[in-house]
Amino acid sequence: MKKRKIFLAALLCFALVLAFCACSAPKDEGTNADSNTPNEPGNIPGGNDPADVVEEKDPDAPDTPKLDFDGKTFTFFTAGWGGEDTLYPDLVVEEYNSEPINDAAYDRKIKIEQEYNCKIKHVDVRENDEAVSQYRTAILANDKTYDVGITNCSNFTTLLSGNYLIDFKELTYIDMDKPYWDKNFYESMAITGRHFGASGDISKRRLECVWIMCFNKAMINDNAFDSPYDLVKSGQWTFEKMTEMGKKVARNLDGSGKMNENDVFGLNYTGDTIMGLINGCGVKIAELNDEGIPELTIASEKNLEKLMKIYTETRDDSFSIDTLFRFWLGDTDIFSQDRCLFLACATHNINKLRELDVDFGIIPYPKWDEAQANYMPHTAGVFHPVITVPNTNGDLDATGIILEAMAYEGRKTIVPAFYDSLLKTKTARDEESLDMIDYIFGHIYYDVGNMYNFGEIVGTFGYGMSSADNRRANIVSTVEKNSGKWEKAINSIIEGLAE
Repeated sequence: MKKRKIFLAALLCFALVLAFCACSAPKDEGTNADSNTPNEPGNIPGGNDPADVVEEKDPDAPDTPKLDFDGKTFTFFTAGWGGEDTLYPDLVVEEYNSEPINDAAYDRKIKIEQEYNCKIKHVDVRENDEAVSQYRTAILANDKTYDVGITNCSNFTTLLSGNYLIDFKELTYIDMDKPYWDKNFYESMAITGRHFGASGDISKRRLECVWIMCFNKAMINDNAFDSPYDLVKSGQWTFEKMTEMGKKVARNLDGSGKMNENDVFGLNYTGDTIMGLINGCGVKIAELNDEGIPELTIASEKNLEKLMKIYTETRDDSFSIDTLFRFWLGDTDIFSQDRCLFLACATHNINKLRELDVDFGIIPYPKWDEAQANYMPHTAGVFHPVITVPNTNGDLDATGIILEAMAYEGRKTIVPAFYDSLLKTKTARDEESLDMIDYIFGHIYYDVGNMYNFGEIVGTFGYGMSSADNRRANIVSTVEKNSGKWEKAINSIIEGLAE
């Protein structure tokens, strides 16, 4: 009996010690009580067995099998715009260089090569037309070197007429509903219900083609203007409001009565960015009909009215300037010197913008009027990349699996490196610009006429209309004169696909 009492007393003491220890432990279940560091497998509340850890599958991960490709090489072919630098420095990277995007791309390459026992290779031809010609020639010769090609929208149509490409619907493992693919682009680029081009997070390139507008904060404050941020939020950021504000700040500094590169302007754009203004105001060059065939819509009475207004204002040299064709200056040169209120540019300008001493904000291009329901951010169609699969590709299942893996990993690492680190953190100067950037990238539209550039239509409205000879060109006559050429280009594609 005595031994039993001693045992009970000892048991009671042990229970009190346990209770004291429990009360003394930190309350945060997310940390280890001794080290106060995040739990690692083996330091798990409720147990120390790593087997207790249940790894949840990412719902956005590809629904593809993990196959062994036995050392197979997957070759990506890309087209550029000339010059020394590739447009795809993040596609296939061979070594670290301490740059976030480069290193993320290198990690992706190594990870996928190890997971699938394969090699990933990149062939890059810097001159765009030469690249597409080389790509097309290889396909015609039944050369199976290239598994995937990435060209630009500017001459993507030359690959359609000859049936050089595989319809993405033939790639079993491609899932366009996954967030690492741009399904809006995919559907917008469909022709007769067929999908020969795609866009996704394989590269950051598609993110560098989005139209953004910058404004000079000091000039806004000095002129007691309404905040452009507030105008956007209230739905009052319109084309008319932009021109009204721009005209009030423009000044001829030397008193010559003729504006030059040393004066103060209300709006600075360059050749192609006028397409961003046109699309932002709800004007579409073409739309797909019920049969999936593009039809010109640029010549509607409403669109012509808008075009007349847009060109009248943007060609008004007293406040607006196309610096490229007027003075052969860079996109940001005048804006960088605090001599421009609004800069119509694109996200490929971020490297220049982040270096500016100018205090600026970022907003979408204006809509036409307050009755227009939404702002309509677009991309620079002719510069936008298009992912294609040549009809010489003999292993569509393997290609689909690798494309899914490349896009998925790109969304996790490369896109955040570009979007968060470069575009948002280093370029945007305030929280409101961050919100605007999120809005712009979350609401991108695609004009099939702009993206396909039928019959060089974008050049007609962009660079072609920017030359000195055409500065006062009559919009109606321009449309009437060229409509036949544009329609012929569309018909040529449809007929080519039918062969």
